[in-house]
Amino acid sequence: MIALTRRAALAATLAAPHVARAQAGTRITYWCWSEHARGARAVLPRFREQNPDIDVNIVNLNPQEIQDKLLIAMATGTGAPDVGLIIESRFPTYPPTGGLLDVTDRIAAARDDVEPRLWQRLHHNGRAFGVPYINNSAVIFVRRDILARVGATAPVETWPEWLEIGRRVRALEGDIRLMQVSPGVPGFGPLAAYLESAGIQIFDEAGKVVRRNARAAEQFRFYYELGKPDGVGLLVRHNSPEHFVAIKTGKLAALHSGNWGLDRLEQEAPDDRGKWGVMPWPRWTASAPPWTGTWGGSVLAIPRRGRNLDAAVKWAVFLGTDTDAQIGLWQNGYGFPTSLKARRDPRIAEVQPYLGQSMYEASLKPRETQYFNLVRDWPRVQVAMGRELDLMFSGRKAPEAAWTDFENEMAAHYG
Repeated sequence: MIALTRRAALAATLAAPHVARAQAGTRITYWCWSEHARGARAVLPRFREQNPDIDVNIVNLNPQEIQDKLLIAMATGTGAPDVGLIIESRFPTYPPTGGLLDVTDRIAAARDDVEPRLWQRLHHNGRAFGVPYINNSAVIFVRRDILARVGATAPVETWPEWLEIGRRVRALEGDIRLMQVSPGVPGFGPLAAYLESAGIQIFDEAGKVVRRNARAAEQFRFYYELGKPDGVGLLVRHNSPEHFVAIKTGKLAALHSGNWGLDRLEQEAPDDRGKWGVMPWPRWTASAPPWTGTWGGSVLAIPRRGRNLDAAVKWAVFLGTDTDAQIGLWQNGYGFPTSLKARRDPRIAEVQPYLGQSMYEASLKPRETQYFNLVRDWPRVQVAMGRELDLMFSGRKAPEAAWTDFENEMAAHYG
């Protein structure tokens, strides 16, 4: 067993080309992005120990670029990687194309090691076309020093308490806001957690729109109130330059993100190490279930026309089911394991130095993640939602009208 720390990952990355030359054999290409590339490089030496005849070329691409290129490559039959990383919400679009390898038999042994809800998402017409990888649950990173200025500490258990802290933060000098609220298409990412954590679905299990969805409209109103000029939130597109400036200059008391957000903080605010902590997504009331939602999650997919299918399956199954690999992805990219064995491994609870906390113990362990029912062509859902968010935040539609129009547009496409 190897220690999969960031320092070890760097050493492994430098050593990997030498190993590849010394033991040349089958070479496969893996498309992924940013923190996933770093995690893959960290666990590659262990994979090479188990499979010395297989070399993996890890290609770091923009996630949207991967999604689009992979669809085109499957349609044309050329240019596809051996293994590609697909955003989980977009995965239902891929199996019906017929371009992915059926991996039902190859992942059958992992069935009891994956949450039933996530396991079901890998399947189409009773067959598996994806390999489990990592999950991303909604958490809240907090500036301890800013909360201390208003007499507060994390964790904060409920939304009413969190909003009260937000009002006190707004009263501070310097126009500090509680956390970001995002308009446009990027706003769908954070909004999902508000809906999922309340147990709200956009689509039923048959893929049909939930009509006259009053609870969803209420959450839309809640999101709007946060982002109004007099609200406690900062209305800014997530991951925009303006958003990063607000983080770096102390204009946000908190950051709503998936667990991968720690990677962003380390990259964008390295000097604030020790100031940031993390807490669970707040409950809606003191008696509400201890639920959180998602912000991301990914699935490994193998184009069926690949030339090295056996090697590709070995790499994907290794990433998604090997306990050491899952822990290595967590330690080096903060992807929350889908493997239940990995979640029980003591290494999952190690302290992250930037936070001075165990992110797992402080934010993920106390919550149960809830998931949307997904449908094909999820980008259509995101674009439609983004349009209504922009209309709502610009004052051209009331939140309830914006939700109704979104609902009607979805019903026109999905029934």
